[in-house]
Amino acid sequence: MAQQKTRSLSVELLGAQNIAGINYDSRFKGNSGLGYRVGIGYGYGNTSGLFDQKINGVGVPLELNYLLGKKNSKLELGFGLSLGVYHIKETIGYVEDTWWYPGGENTDETSPKTYFYTSSRTQFGYFFFGDIGYRYQRPNGFMFRVGVSPSFNFGDKYGLSKAALFPYIGFGWSF
Repeated sequence: MAQQKTRSLSVELLGAQNIAGINYDSRFKGNSGLGYRVGIGYGYGNTSGLFDQKINGVGVPLELNYLLGKKNSKLELGFGLSLGVYHIKETIGYVEDTWWYPGGENTDETSPKTYFYTSSRTQFGYFFFGDIGYRYQRPNGFMFRVGVSPSFNFGDKYGLSKAALFPYIGFGWSF
């Protein structure tokens, strides 16, 4: 008799969703082995350095994963891609140095001035991610996931940056 594949719906915090999201996960066969995950989530990011950047938007993580374990406790390994539409607001500061003039004279009456430029745009964005974690999953009933999600991109203008090892936690129901 063929073993029925296990599916689940879950809510995830952090990880590939970045803040929060909802996932559908399914095994190709049984309660372990190869499977996939599709979700939708909201993400927010804030960076500062030479410029301040705030990013928020909706992403769709797509993942191929593998569960190792014969009982309900499993090692979860996965690799995927998150695609989304993000609103990006950047504030860039620059200093106009008026202390020295082309003629070489120095005047005490002038001082450097700092100007700020803010831009805002909506654009497509992506990042690749992995999942390394623990999953408690019964064929039917409560499901729990916890682990870390490393991420990377190719450094192009559409690649979004995240922390190298972003934690995740998820709760759901298997059926």
